[in-house]
Amino acid sequence: MQYRLLISIEVIEFMERLPAWTRQVLMNGIAAIGRDPLGRSDAEDYDEIGRLLQIAIAGDYALTYWVDDADGHVKILDVHAADR
Repeated sequence: MQYRLLISIEVIEFMERLPAWTRQVLMNGIAAIGRDPLGRSDAEDYDEIGRLLQIAIAGDYALTYWVDDADGHVKILDVHAADR
């Protein structure tokens, strides 16, 4: 299935404040998620309504996303410092 990649405005605003090389690492991670959302996940979590969330590590950051099969979207919901 081909997915459409959607990114939360909060993620974009956060990335705009980062150095260019860090933004590039995150953009590469986002692109990898878009190419293979189910194969890219490094971990899983659940949101407050029990929806399965995927977490992918990109450099020093974790990207949280949801694969919405019903409408064919991959939704990048959050970015934060990865726990290492």
